[in-house]
Amino acid sequence: MLSSVSHRHVMAGLTLLAVLPLAACSAGRSAAPAAKTVSQPDRILAAPKGILAAGQPQTNGAIWTLAGNARSKGLFEFSLTSGQAIGSISVSNAAQSMTESLAGMLGLALGTGKAGALELLNGNTGAVALTVPLGAPAREVVVGADGATFYVLNGSATSASVTIVDSADGRISGTVPVPLNTVSIVPDVQETALYALQPSGDVSQIAIAGGKVMTSFPAGNSGRSLALSPDGSTLYVLKNGLASTNVAVVDLATESVRKVLPAPSNCLQVLVSANGNQLYQVVGSASYGNIQVIPL
Repeated sequence: MLSSVSHRHVMAGLTLLAVLPLAACSAGRSAAPAAKTVSQPDRILAAPKGILAAGQPQTNGAIWTLAGNARSKGLFEFSLTSGQAIGSISVSNAAQSMTESLAGMLGLALGTGKAGALELLNGNTGAVALTVPLGAPAREVVVGADGATFYVLNGSATSASVTIVDSADGRISGTVPVPLNTVSIVPDVQETALYALQPSGDVSQIAIAGGKVMTSFPAGNSGRSLALSPDGSTLYVLKNGLASTNVAVVDLATESVRKVLPAPSNCLQVLVSANGNQLYQVVGSASYGNIQVIPL
C-alpha cells in the first residue's frame, strides 16, 4: 500500500518570507524574479526549491507546500505573515499533489505507475489519519467548500475520473468520469458539479450526480491549473504557453474570459485566498521555489 512516513520536524527561527526585491535565501531555497509585466505581485514568498503544489492558504496565515524530487519529498508549513517556518513532514516519494481544508485536514494524492491513494493527515500533528486506496494513480487532490469532502483526480492511459472521499471516515461516496487528459479540477461551491481543465484550455462543467457534461467553454491554450473564487462566480485558469504564462479570469455567468492576469514562467498552480482578495501563484523548478501574491 502506498503510504507516507509522517514525522513532523519543528523548524523554529527559519525565515522564508521575502518581499520584492528578494534577498538571498538559505541553502536549498532560492527565489526567481517576478515576471516582467506592468502588474507586479504584492509579495513574493520564498518556498522550498522543487515545490510541486501548495494547499489552501489558511485563515491563521499559514500554508503547507509539497516539495522534493524522485528521491525525497516532504510537506513544509510556514507563515504567510511572518515568514517563519513552522514544521515539515516526510512523505512518500509517490506524492503528486496536496491540499488542506480550512479545518486543518491535509490531503495527499499518491500515485505510482499503477497504484494510487489518498492519504489524509492531521495538519497539527502530521499523523496519518486515513489512507484510502484508489483504482488508479492520483494526479491531483482538492477539497470542497464544506471542508470535509476531498476530490481526487486519478487515471490511467485509458481513462480518468474523480473519486469523492469523505474525510470523516474515508468512505468513497462517488466517482465522476472526466476527460482522459484532465490536468486540474475544482468543485463548485454547492459541490454539485466539477470543473475539469484540459491541456487545450477547454473547461468542462460536469454534474457530480450522473457525470453528465453540462457545458464546456474555452479559456485559452495550455491549461495547467484551476482555482475558484469563494463566492463561486469566477474561475481562475492558469495557462503555461510557449510564448507566455498567464491566468485567465473567467466569469462563470457568461463563460467568458473577463481579463488576463500575468504569471511568471514555471508557474505550477493557482490558489485563491479564503476572502477572495488574493491570488496565490505557486512557482518553482528543481532550482528554486516561491509563491507570488497578486491582489484581486
